[in-house]
Amino acid sequence: MQQQSRSRTLRATFAALGAAAAVVALSTGPAAASDAPFQAPKATQATARSVTSAAAGCAGAGPTVTNHLGITYSTTYCHNYQAGYVVRADQPSVTNYSGYLNAGDNWFVCQRQITAWENPPVGSARNNWWLYTQGDDGYADAGWGWFPATKVSGGGNYQPIPGLRTC
Repeated sequence: MQQQSRSRTLRATFAALGAAAAVVALSTGPAAASDAPFQAPKATQATARSVTSAAAGCAGAGPTVTNHLGITYSTTYCHNYQAGYVVRADQPSVTNYSGYLNAGDNWFVCQRQITAWENPPVGSARNNWWLYTQGDDGYADAGWGWFPATKVSGGGNYQPIPGLRTC
């Protein structure tokens, strides 16, 4: 799990660096390939729109992942501005944690509305949409479970997060 956590942190860091490089490239021109340790995306207006829209929801393909049950999923990157617990999928309760997800750009599989299961409130944010992911630290089910939409950028009260498919 510790290796997965480091890999996930590195992926999120490179995703954030790629977005930052696109914004810098728009204002300074393209950088030489030798200037960066990885191939940055080509800076275009479409890239700038992607970076802007990511602040309002989810954008960008994440890795293909396999959960603790052996099911493989494609993922999408979203920004969770606040860290929090991942809740076990098989025993829904906001106190039955399977893991902990650090704040940052993280991948999520999908989202679903569970009307009987409220997210923990964050300021004035209220929601009952939950995002399926794997925590950086796992306590049960290898850290897989549901993360509250109230801690993810984009969306409104009792609305899904834009850019992430429903389960």
